[in-house]
Amino acid sequence: MKKWLCLLLIACLFTITFVGCSNDAPKQQESSEPISVRIAGLQGPTSIGMIRLFEEKPSLGENVDSVYEVVPSPDVLVSKLLSQEVEFAALPTNTAAQLYNKDGNYQLAAVSIWGVLYLLTTDENIQGFSDLKGKQIESSNKGTTPDVLFRYLLQKNGLYPESDVVLNYNLPHVELAQSMAAGQIETAVLPEPFATMVTLKNEKVRIAIDFQEEWKKISKSDTSYPQTCLVVNKNFAQAHPDIVKNFLDHYKASIDWANENPAEAGTLVEKHNIGLQAKMAEKAIPRCNMRFESAEKAAPVVEEYLNMLLEFSPQDIGGKLPDENFYYIGK
Repeated sequence: MKKWLCLLLIACLFTITFVGCSNDAPKQQESSEPISVRIAGLQGPTSIGMIRLFEEKPSLGENVDSVYEVVPSPDVLVSKLLSQEVEFAALPTNTAAQLYNKDGNYQLAAVSIWGVLYLLTTDENIQGFSDLKGKQIESSNKGTTPDVLFRYLLQKNGLYPESDVVLNYNLPHVELAQSMAAGQIETAVLPEPFATMVTLKNEKVRIAIDFQEEWKKISKSDTSYPQTCLVVNKNFAQAHPDIVKNFLDHYKASIDWANENPAEAGTLVEKHNIGLQAKMAEKAIPRCNMRFESAEKAAPVVEEYLNMLLEFSPQDIGGKLPDENFYYIGK
């Protein structure tokens, strides 16, 4: 009897040990499976707020690998988003709305830039919008934020964009800035950091109109327009809320650091080929109006901005206001 009891006890212990190991094995395998997070930003001010992340690639969690990429143009970035090749991307807010209305795959997670647009000129007679009547003005990429906002501000100041001014869209931002710096263009709409680049290279060029201040006058608000935002892939955010929270925390810290350390940030901008030399980036950062605001807090201002675009140029947000699920609200 004792012999059988011993055998039975051994069998029970073996069973418990085997089952315990079997239950633990999948958990260990699942936790050790690596997750790749792909993050994209555009050349120019859009990526300056990410610059410390590009440099340090901070940890987003255990077994999480992050891959950062600077994309040369909005068209290329939109293509990557449509095919869901990235988890996070910084891009114009109206483009984010357009994409969401198309397929709903990306949500707005934060606003990062509150306007970087200026009208530059060598014409001493241009002091405000009323002085632009009959003038030829160079801009880039018809239908993008600089163009739409400029035409909106013209209209709000009593000018018809189609008849009262001559708008040319012959050059992208980089070439437009280079041509103006060389004295080949008199008046142009340019974003930072290109506006600073031009004024540093050509002392005859000055900023005549600050679009951010003009927006505040029209909207009767202390807050400028939410020009640039960060989007996150909806399915990824649902599956990995902790990674999203970690990235947003690091992104905010990177923006704050760049604002507080423009010289060091400028060095990294040049190192990571964001599109500017270090000294120019350093000078431009204070006018880039970078400030992190979560989607939850920024939603009312974003909606006001998108309402303006819906009224003036509905195709530039996809023909309708995004629904409430456009805004990513963290868990």
